[in-house]
Amino acid sequence: MNDPVLHPLSPRLDPQTFAIFLHIQKTAGITVQTYLRQRFGPGPLRRMAWRLTRDPRLAGDLRTAARARKTKDRMFGGHFCFGIHRDLPAPASYMTYLRDPVARCVSLYTYSRDTPTAYYHSHARDRDLASFVRDSGLLELDNGMVRFIAGSDDGSAFINRTPVGGVDDAMLATAKRNLETAFFFTGIQERFDESFLLLGHLLGDARPRYLRLNTTRSGAAPVLDPDTLRAIQDRSQMDRALYDFACQRLDAQLAATFDDLEGTLAQFRTANARYNARMAPLHNALASLRPRSFSAG
Repeated sequence: MNDPVLHPLSPRLDPQTFAIFLHIQKTAGITVQTYLRQRFGPGPLRRMAWRLTRDPRLAGDLRTAARARKTKDRMFGGHFCFGIHRDLPAPASYMTYLRDPVARCVSLYTYSRDTPTAYYHSHARDRDLASFVRDSGLLELDNGMVRFIAGSDDGSAFINRTPVGGVDDAMLATAKRNLETAFFFTGIQERFDESFLLLGHLLGDARPRYLRLNTTRSGAAPVLDPDTLRAIQDRSQMDRALYDFACQRLDAQLAATFDDLEGTLAQFRTANARYNARMAPLHNALASLRPRSFSAG
């Protein structure tokens, strides 16, 4: 197979540019995925046709799925790190959501512990939170957000595989640079509505709406004792710096985009509540017909 053509990256999205949703686990992904499919596709019928014909765009291997994309597809999303653009057929721009590092770690643990189909279930099912953080050896728990955004040059499509403890200032600088030069949007989960308003604006959507999804029911939340909190913080110092950097950038973008952010936000929340009351029952009725995975959506 010939090496793919390396297309340019851009901090802006235009009609000739692929939108790449870099979905970091436990960062509002399911809700955003549904909205992006409404904007870009594929719709349910088209996706069903892909499944029936075993279209390689739904291949389990990320690179195979990316290389099978057509220019007209316009969007590619899933759990992967920066670098997947090298396998797409057109210029691209990334988007992602970040989350408070401690909250993301706790959420990843509870979801993994309580969900047998979760990717890290075997690492969490027989451990408490402290052991999950200290003993599992998972790269996601060692400044995982920086690893995803900095990307990988060693052929790994999923996550940067620098050994645990090796994420440094240089990798953080790379992640910040990538956000500035190759991401048209970086949202913050703790500020989801403001972020979503900005995303809608950047996608040219005058009336953005989202359904409140991903209501995974978990068991009791783990006790976050001081020692466990320190262990998480010790393993997420670079993630914290990246998160704070992204929050500052979001503040600046919101100020430059909306003259009356609070008023616009209040109107949006009222309209979005009505949208959920109208559309959520239909969505739930059709949920069994929709694919559960977005690894190569």
